Amino acid sequence: MNPFRTLAPIRPAWLLLAGAVHVAALAQTATVTASPPPAAATAPANAPDACRLMPRADIEALFPGRPVTDKGPTLSPLSRGPQYAESCAYVVRLPSPTSTLDFARFASLTVVRWGDSPVVGRGTAKDSFASIRTARERVATDPKLSLRIEPLAGVGEEAFMETSAHRVAVYARKGDLIVSTSLDAYSSQTPGNASALARQALSRWQPGTGMVAAAAPIATQAAVEVPADTRVSQTAPADQWPDACALMTPEDVKAVFPDMTIAAPVQFKGKITHESRENRIEEIPKPIGCLYNVRRTDSLDGKRVTVSHQVQMSVRNLASTPAFSQRYFEISRKVGEPKTPVTGLGDEANIDILNRIQIRKGLLSVEVRVGGGERDAALHAVARERVNALAARVAAKLP
Repeated sequence: MNPFRTLAPIRPAWLLLAGAVHVAALAQTATVTASPPPAAATAPANAPDACRLMPRADIEALFPGRPVTDKGPTLSPLSRGPQYAESCAYVVRLPSPTSTLDFARFASLTVVRWGDSPVVGRGTAKDSFASIRTARERVATDPKLSLRIEPLAGVGEEAFMETSAHRVAVYARKGDLIVSTSLDAYSSQTPGNASALARQALSRWQPGTGMVAAAAPIATQAAVEVPADTRVSQTAPADQWPDACALMTPEDVKAVFPDMTIAAPVQFKGKITHESRENRIEEIPKPIGCLYNVRRTDSLDGKRVTVSHQVQMSVRNLASTPAFSQRYFEISRKVGEPKTPVTGLGDEANIDILNRIQIRKGLLSVEVRVGGGERDAALHAVARERVNALAARVAAKLP
């Protein structure tokens, strides 16, 4: 016999019994977990289906050639009994009238009520529709909402249209079915499209039967109408802009720089870009910038020293309204940082450390600059005196 052999421990009977009970409990637990779940409630055969009442094909017919995205159905709450597709929504990408981009517009249909279930509401579907119309008319009395309610013929048995600045909705009833179609406002086509969607949806419903096939497809739009760009132009027409070289002539420069030689002016042309669906560029016929190079030669300690300045006149903006003119001048003041006010030059004027004077008078904003001498304090001070003198002569010519 091997003295080092280990004998198996003897387990007491109560421990074996507990193990058996544990195994039985595990087996019982596994059996309970494997039980099949209760069957889900299904919609009645005659229930409406919002995405069948307003399929994607209807949206594509009303917005030909435009991308359409399905947002899918929304099921009714379980509290109403068997679930059904209560609403359906789509997103249409439509061209913006003010840029080259497209933006999203929503189209949706909601089943407001169907059948005569007391859970949905009291009375008949006709009573419910009258209650909905009364409630919406009451809301429309608030002038801050800018809602308009009007009856709509030819859609189901009764219908009305609700129009706001952002949305057009049609509430319509056919027998025991009440639906609401909604379109985000886009163009003059929106009311007609919302009505067509509601009319076509109700053609797919037969009271007492439920969903049926439409007798004919929805009428296709020939094209998607792009709304007109109704924005007010912030800039006056190009032919009204003044001539920069007429506002600061060689005679004006000679009067302020009598001790210097003045070169012929260099003219700069400009353009106005009217941003819209298709940007329109308009050439400004007269120069908006006029640059004069002035110089003289001095003798300093037996050496010839050239003193030069760049004298420039720029038409910065000719606004369409006084409000736009003031707004532009405030923005340019912040960008250029001309922090020192200058009096006696138009409606308002400021000068910066680079000897640039910005002037606003009425609708017109201009800038007069005398550059040079930035590294010579005495020369820079002379340039400052001369830019003020030039600005006074220009301001006297501003309309």
